[in-house]
Amino acid sequence: MLNEILQLFSKVVITFLLTNIQDVVILMNFFLETSKKESLLRSEHVILGQYLGFSTLLILSLLGYTISYILPVKLFGFLGFVIIAFGLNGLKTLIEQRRSGNELKSIENVILNENESFCEDLKRIVKVSLVTIANGNDNISIYVPIFVQSTDWQIVAYGLGFLFMVGILCLFSYCFIHFPPIFQFAQKYAQFISPFVFIVLGIYILISSQCFPWLFKLIQTGKWIES
Repeated sequence: MLNEILQLFSKVVITFLLTNIQDVVILMNFFLETSKKESLLRSEHVILGQYLGFSTLLILSLLGYTISYILPVKLFGFLGFVIIAFGLNGLKTLIEQRRSGNELKSIENVILNENESFCEDLKRIVKVSLVTIANGNDNISIYVPIFVQSTDWQIVAYGLGFLFMVGILCLFSYCFIHFPPIFQFAQKYAQFISPFVFIVLGIYILISSQCFPWLFKLIQTGKWIES
């Protein structure tokens, strides 16, 4: 029994790392953004957004093959456009700030940050979750077969183990960015780095998800689901 538990534990850890290790880049980029003095994004937004996004992927995976007939996995690849939009918006803001050289804007943002509404907080959490979902679009195709072949208690173990590992991933990324030398660098250069990371990540997701070949095949054959 103990041997079986240890084997399952190792499977949980290995499966999570293989399917989510790229999330470290995303989390670091978001924590990088929180390090900016004028940023309205906070660490709690990043952590809650990561959990919301990953939980969504987990729920879709738990629904099994049924969901794949409604929402093909490759469809999530088009969220790459949303991530590119985040990057372009950040780039636009950066250019506007550099042109105006207006330091008062950052002070105003800090003041507004103290009077944030629940809706504004929710928007930032959803922003993080969308990036997580887009980047983890292939997780569903990996998790579904695993869950189908597992018993009920193994599925629970996978779910709880994955959620625990999300916390570890967030903690690692947070600690890495807030390591004093790195944090000082982040505060100085985050505004220049962050938009480009989003743009590159969005392009990577569009390519790696193979959403365009799927779309072209859909147009040619009219088949929503690949046979």
